[in-house]
Amino acid sequence: MQLRRWLSGLFIVSYLCCLTWGVTAHSLKYGLQGNTLSYFVVWDMFCGWQAFDNRTHIIAEGRSGQYYDVRPPWGEFTPFGNVPRVHYDVSNNLIPKHITNVLSHTTHEPIARVYVVQEIWAKQYNVPEPLWAKYFDEPRDKTSYFNVRAVLSERGAVLNSYPDWFDQQTLIAVSDNPRLQLAAQRAVPFYNTFIKPSQGAESASRTFQSTQSSELNSN
Repeated sequence: MQLRRWLSGLFIVSYLCCLTWGVTAHSLKYGLQGNTLSYFVVWDMFCGWQAFDNRTHIIAEGRSGQYYDVRPPWGEFTPFGNVPRVHYDVSNNLIPKHITNVLSHTTHEPIARVYVVQEIWAKQYNVPEPLWAKYFDEPRDKTSYFNVRAVLSERGAVLNSYPDWFDQQTLIAVSDNPRLQLAAQRAVPFYNTFIKPSQGAESASRTFQSTQSSELNSN
């Protein structure tokens, strides 16, 4: 009985020490990717999970107008499950290297440009058919949204880049909302952009007061 108490106390103390170490390291941004064990002692373990699934399509346009699927003919690298490694790069940091590697080791016509297209769909459509029939009382009508992320050259140089689908939806929601547009027009900035640094304090104060008065009169 005494041994069990000692073992229980040792386990509790060890667990609290590991948890304290993990929270402290995460707060100080120290050693977060040093080892796999640190993944299990942070409080935001699943903070990056989203309700949408993501796939990256790389399409090359030849000088003749023909389009090609830029995919390694020697096979995809699938580190986890059956999803190729290129789809885990949601920020497209390694896409230029991927394009250069595939195009430099394949035979093709001269490439004019390469398009990086993002495909998005709701993750609920990934469940098997029996689970869908059990939990959802609606037809399984999967809808994918496609968004161009970047346009690159044959050598992987970025010619144009665009926001991802999530940021694009946020921008559209703000720009198409009359209430938010009106609030932005009526809002008074914390820092008055009409004040020039070369002006004195008295002149700057008069400019700020006149700006507020004009906005109040217009409202």
